[in-house]
Amino acid sequence: METQTLKRLKAARAKIARMLMAEPKNEAYALHFRRAEEEVTKAEAHLSDDILTRARAVAG
Repeated sequence: METQTLKRLKAARAKIARMLMAEPKNEAYALHFRRAEEEVTKAEAHLSDDILTRARAVAG
């Protein structure tokens, strides 16, 4: 995974966070925010040089 992908994922997460803050009771935004956080975490782990961090990301 490239750093550009990570940047796009972080930008998407930030946008969803703003949407969630504007409508805190919107369940769909909450679900999408959780998913975005997971994707950013996985992308960061994938780019890590730490083999255990990468293994944890794959193992879920």
